[in-house]
This record gives sequence, structure tokens and C-alpha cells, in this order.
Amino acid sequence: MTRTRRLAFVAIAAALAIAAGPSAAKPDRGLAAQHPGDAGIRLDPAVLFADDFESGNLQRWDELRGAPIVVTDSPHSGRACVQMEMVRGHDTGCDAKKWFMPGADTVHVRFYVKFSAGYRYSHHFVWLLANQRQNQWSAFGKAGSKPNGSDFFSSGMEPWFDWGKNPPPGEINLYTYFPGMERDPKMEKYWGNGFFPPGPGKGNAASPQRVVPMLDRWQCWEFMIQANSAPSFADGKQAMWLDGKLVGEFTGILWRNDPQLAVNCLWLEHYGFDPGDPTKRYWPERQTAWFDDVVVARSYIGPMATK
Repeated sequence: MTRTRRLAFVAIAAALAIAAGPSAAKPDRGLAAQHPGDAGIRLDPAVLFADDFESGNLQRWDELRGAPIVVTDSPHSGRACVQMEMVRGHDTGCDAKKWFMPGADTVHVRFYVKFSAGYRYSHHFVWLLANQRQNQWSAFGKAGSKPNGSDFFSSGMEPWFDWGKNPPPGEINLYTYFPGMERDPKMEKYWGNGFFPPGPGKGNAASPQRVVPMLDRWQCWEFMIQANSAPSFADGKQAMWLDGKLVGEFTGILWRNDPQLAVNCLWLEHYGFDPGDPTKRYWPERQTAWFDDVVVARSYIGPMATK
């Protein structure tokens, strides 16, 4: 190849790369790639909270409900994980909450989860929440309510059964409370709006793009919230990944009109078997979810890297 042809080839390649845009760039491997086996990841300056449950207890969490327990039976890594079970007629599951006040405008969470082999469906799952700085509870107890832009916003990565259309545990989606949410016309309530793959809009449940996690196997779940940059600017977004693959990215979201309202709580929740649970006809006697290697950070985390 002559020098002239080589220069022409380079120029064409550069032009194609520019035209392709950001999607042509090498994917971000995330914080976990810098900490093989998650060693030392808790001390990374970008990390807001982490727990691999190797301590054998749940003392790093601020509040517990029900009976989440640390167990040593088949964790994702190390020697321990946390078990959250729900038992029909006895309880509605359990949860663990962690606040990291005052919070951050962009927050990612990564966790590993395994569902029991006979699992059916849950009602709600794992959340990121934005609470007012002076009231760490402002995002709680808001089911059916629309945020006003200064009180709260939240989103949870959940498996959705779609009235039996999806096999257990359901398809992953982001169940979201934000000022621009749509009202349920049947109940005149503002229940969380579902965001389904692939984006950038809300998408539809049980579409050809649906993503259904596996049962009885550890999988890496991750999602993020990026708050809008200024009041009235709908430039916020949220996204979710399964085993390191981006499955949904949703843009053009107005999360807040108060710039001090930031994401500041992780709610590790396994909730169901309650009076309002729409999956009643599918309830087994008990079902369990196990969680491990939880990390909350200001940037993409990614699956645990091999040592």
C-alpha cells in the first residue's frame, strides 16, 4: 500500500468513527475492572457504599425489616451472602436500607442476585431513592403519589410478571416515580411507571425486547439514575444492565426542580405476599432471593472482575 493510499485509508476510518458516534467507542469496563475480585473496591473514592457480607452480619446497613440473614450456603463469591425469604401467610418478605446523605446526582448500584429454583413473582424489588436532605424518609410511603419535583423521586429495578405473560421471575424493568409520570386512569393513582427495554422511551411490557433473568443462578444486576442538570431541563436518564450488558437506557427525564434533591438511599428489598400484590394467584408457599456483592457508586461499576 502506497503512502497516499495509507493516508486515504486512515482519513476514511477516522471519518467513519466520527460518524458512528459514541456507540463506536470502547465500552466502559467500570470500577470493578480496577478491583479484581472486588478487592478494595469499598475504598475507591467513587464508591458510596459496598457490602460483600463477608463480615457475617448486616451492621453496615442502617435499617432492617423482617428477617434478612447472612448465610454461607453457595454465595456468589467469598463465604457469605444475604438471604431474603418471603413466606405465604406469615410475612411480606424483608429488606435492608442504606442512606448515603446528602447523595449524588448520578448513582449506580450493582448487586448479584439469585432466585430460588421454584420462584414465581415478587411485588417490589431493589430501589434507588432521592430523599430531601432534611428528611431521609421523604421518598418512602409514597405509593400512588406523584413527585412534585422537590419532595422525592425513585426508581427500582424489578422483575415484572405482566399478569402472567412473562415466565418467572418476570422481565426486568425500572419501576419509576418522577414528576412527569402518567396516572393510572382506572384507579386515579400515580403508581410507578414501568420503563421496559430497550429505550429511549418507556417501551412496552412483554415485547420482543424483554429480558427475563434465570432462576437458581447468580446474575449481575445493575441500574443507575442520572438527575437532570437544572430545573426544567429534561436531560436526566436511567439505565439498566444484566451481566454487564446494557439492556435499557431511558433519556429525557425530568427528575427534579430542586437541584439539592439527590439520590441518597439504596433499598435492598424483597417484597411480596402483601394484600396489594397483583400476583396472588401465583403465590407459592415460600420463595427466596439471595443477594451478594453490593456496590453503590458515582459511576458505572460492572460485573466482578476475575482475580
